[in-house]
Amino acid sequence: TKTEATLSCTFNFEDTADYDVYFRYKPASSGSYDRVNVPTGTGTKTAALTGLTPGTTYEFALCADWGGQTYTSAAATFTTSSDGGGGNTGSAKYSGWPELPVEVANSDYYYAYHICPDFSVGGHKARNYTVCFSAENHCPLWVSAPRHACYEVKNTDRTDAYGRDPKIPSNIQCSSKSTGGGCNKGHMLGSAERLVTREVNKQVFYYTNIAPQYSGSFNTGGAWNNLEAFVDAQVCADTTYIVVGTYFKPFTDAYGQSCSPAKISFGGRNDVTRPSMFYYLILRTKSGSTRKSVRDCRADELKCAAFVLRHNMEKGHKPQAKDMMKVSDLEALTGFQFFANVPNAPKSSYNPSDWGL
Repeated sequence: TKTEATLSCTFNFEDTADYDVYFRYKPASSGSYDRVNVPTGTGTKTAALTGLTPGTTYEFALCADWGGQTYTSAAATFTTSSDGGGGNTGSAKYSGWPELPVEVANSDYYYAYHICPDFSVGGHKARNYTVCFSAENHCPLWVSAPRHACYEVKNTDRTDAYGRDPKIPSNIQCSSKSTGGGCNKGHMLGSAERLVTREVNKQVFYYTNIAPQYSGSFNTGGAWNNLEAFVDAQVCADTTYIVVGTYFKPFTDAYGQSCSPAKISFGGRNDVTRPSMFYYLILRTKSGSTRKSVRDCRADELKCAAFVLRHNMEKGHKPQAKDMMKVSDLEALTGFQFFANVPNAPKSSYNPSDWGL
């Protein structure tokens, strides 16, 4: 924003000796660093900065002082907004949502927050989903959403109302529902997960909620659909929070098999990137019936994990423990910070037995 920023960096260190970990930051044109300390220990470190100067580029790095030396991460930069908007136009308004990743501000990422037009919970219009969309890949990077039975009460049928997202520039989106590259239209947040009203269902047919997925093995009864069915079974009396994402670099999975991205013709464009991997992040209470917000739960009351599938996964593949990954490891891979609004989310561990695997 104009005067605030959130820094994030992943840190790994196995020694138990005393050391200090901190972010240093300064205006790029200044020679004097300010410092904000963060807790020691392996994991993703974040720091909220305030009192910054609007319209100013800052540089920062994560530092560790140990054994008389200072070790630093690669330097990174951000620019505060001059008008209060920046790249995170909705982050202040919606920052309490448990499923919402930390926005990364750059010229490639566009964000949209979709509120249900005609469905309310507790006297307020319910949220539908948030999307981070890539202009370079013409594809969603992630879609985050709450899952709860109240959204799935079948008051309407599937609308098939494919169209452009009115909150994202139309020139970077697909322009038709045509397919190609061996793929069909893969919803990130599925139609069956939003049947409470027709208008709510229409929103999940925005092109920003759709990525190309192999039709013969991944979608249409394939490995991804098997994972979606597994996630459906995780929806409980308490709200379940999900982030569904794509990956656009070469990817090798835990089975030693690889997949690479490719440019394809899809959705009326000839420059859409076919992802190499899709992931599903899930956060919920272990019991499923605490009647508490996940933000009010202890770490031992919660479970969260990432499930990753290379895009060319074999058709009959069903979710296994080897498909799982620590959320913190997926953060390091993708560069996004997940479940930042839930301080006790156990992102650095998971137990397959908690998920029936």
